[in-house]
Amino acid sequence: MQRFQQNIVIVSGFLLLGMLCACKKLVTIPDPINTISTGQVFSSEKQANSAMVGVYSKMINGSDYLSIGSVGQRSFAAGLSTILGGLSSDELFSYYGTDQQSYYGVNINKLTIYNSDRPWEIWYSAYDAIYGANSVIEGIADSRSVTLKDSVRKALTGEAKFVRAFSYFYLVNFFGDVPLALTVDFNKTAHLSRAPQSEVYQQILQDLKDAAAGLPAAYPTATGERTRPNKYAALALLARVYLYTDDYNNAAATATMVIDNVADYTLETDLDNVFRTNSKEAIWQLQQALTDFTIKDGTPEGFVMQPNTLKIGLAAYCLTPSMLATFEPGDQRLPKWVDSTDNSLGTGTSTGVTYFPAKYKIGKANGTPGMPPREYYMALRLAEVYLIRAEAAANGAAGGTATAIADLNIIRNRAGVPALPASLNKEQTLAAVAKERKTELFAEWGHRWFDLKRTKQMHDVLSAIPLKQPWIGDFQALYPLPVPEINTNHFLIQNTGY
Repeated sequence: MQRFQQNIVIVSGFLLLGMLCACKKLVTIPDPINTISTGQVFSSEKQANSAMVGVYSKMINGSDYLSIGSVGQRSFAAGLSTILGGLSSDELFSYYGTDQQSYYGVNINKLTIYNSDRPWEIWYSAYDAIYGANSVIEGIADSRSVTLKDSVRKALTGEAKFVRAFSYFYLVNFFGDVPLALTVDFNKTAHLSRAPQSEVYQQILQDLKDAAAGLPAAYPTATGERTRPNKYAALALLARVYLYTDDYNNAAATATMVIDNVADYTLETDLDNVFRTNSKEAIWQLQQALTDFTIKDGTPEGFVMQPNTLKIGLAAYCLTPSMLATFEPGDQRLPKWVDSTDNSLGTGTSTGVTYFPAKYKIGKANGTPGMPPREYYMALRLAEVYLIRAEAAANGAAGGTATAIADLNIIRNRAGVPALPASLNKEQTLAAVAKERKTELFAEWGHRWFDLKRTKQMHDVLSAIPLKQPWIGDFQALYPLPVPEINTNHFLIQNTGY
């Protein structure tokens, strides 16, 4: 947590950054000042609110050491989780192959401590977000301002705990046991050892329960956009974590709370609208900055995934043949969410038609500087919640396989593929869940990589892929910890195999 530790001595600086980076569309930001104490930051609703918005801004737009154009490949919350999870699993391959060593080791599942700079960015960016969340939690708790209303304190603390839980979810799934930093106090975090995954999950669960209790049901933005988490965002993530920890009854019950809120959430009937700013399927989205002429009005992930020139440019991260073969005949997710490019037309090389994720339509080639965004970065959406309930029900939660099949058919009907028969047994239903998660959630936040690991399918699926031969060991299910962190904190022990 070297970068995390460095941040601890500049708490005031980060919170000022939060106010300077916060998007004016969401809140009214106080005029910038040169120095500010933590007490001043949390002395009013406007200032405390802008500090929280600064945390989101850093997650999606990156830190001052990153350009906005590169943040999709450098931040866990801007596209890196999708890229690395896709390359590690059977979803994506890197077009540049050995010419792009930062990703090739991930793609062939042969990471070492010498080629893990991109996986380490997951660690650094997630701990940056955790630091920001801890700053807000402690700043609000320490504030004695009478102008900071209890309702605001409760809601912002809930948002910060949600972000902390969200960030730890990705850390624990990429790295396993990780240090559990719950304060910005350097004396308490400088020499933390790794907490067991079970302990980290318990903290995630507690943070999400607290967030669900403290957050309002309505979204806190003036426009009603879903770029700040509400109670249902906390419940959706809580349902996911219950599923990952095999608590199927709570996973199903919590997912149902979200699904039953039909006034706010419905599946988009048109797949082209799912990832747009006004999507009724969205539960939580991150709002990108609109101040960069490189990324224009697109999302960082859309910028990274799309070729420079549509139809003839190079797509850096391409869908594997096995991923493409997963789509059934007539599945509208294939033509709607996948695009292709013949890079031979642009480069003069031999024919090279490749397919790339196109859930985000705005990228390098078609973005428009200064335009209102047409897409935000989707972090949580309703389709996943249906799939959570389906898997939980198939594993014995309320409704059993009948509920699971019904939920799967809701997703399949939207995609234009035939309904599954009601006669499926448990094993067949679980296989259908896995297949539907692969086709619905492909190239989103590493879902496929995490699914293969938690369902113990990783070895059988990945060790048979030619690109990943020879298979050097299942220890590659976890990424290596950053060596600079271990050199700084000798209480950290490297993952086995590295």
